[in-house]
Amino acid sequence: MSQEVDTQVDQETEVQGGEGQQETQTLSQEEANKLAEQEAERRVAKARAKWEESMKDKLEEAKSEGEKLAKMSSQEKADQAAKKQEEEMKAREEALNKRELTASVRDELADKNLPSDLAETLVSIGDAEQISKAITILDGLIAERVNQEVNQKLQGTGKPKGGASTLTDEDDPFSKIMKKYNK
Repeated sequence: MSQEVDTQVDQETEVQGGEGQQETQTLSQEEANKLAEQEAERRVAKARAKWEESMKDKLEEAKSEGEKLAKMSSQEKADQAAKKQEEEMKAREEALNKRELTASVRDELADKNLPSDLAETLVSIGDAEQISKAITILDGLIAERVNQEVNQKLQGTGKPKGGASTLTDEDDPFSKIMKKYNK
């Protein structure tokens, strides 16, 4: 009897009654193990049933595909295989064309000293002629913007910006001398 007392677990489970009442039970180790085992078995059975249902669906699908192929004549089978092979070839050809177009766009961008990172974006246009036009336009816009910036820098007032001099034109001795020569 002392062993039975020692094997009791201090684990208590709360069971709700129909009227919202709570009942507290003290379980022995054996009872707790039995409940845990029953719960584990229930969960395993549920997972197994779900897996079996999934496998049943896949098996039915495979059977229907097999029946479909069995009903086809040899000519239909050959046509379907040829169609599938043609689709695969078309996909490979498209991928190869895209890689070639990307490489040519990168070369064209490099020739015009433009960033090659733009190649992927430009390839999305799809047409090689349209891509060339876009690169030409982009190159022209960049060159125009650079020229505007250079001209703006060259058209300075002659005085350094942010210089330490606080002299105005009238107070600046250098300006006075330059006015004599500019007349």
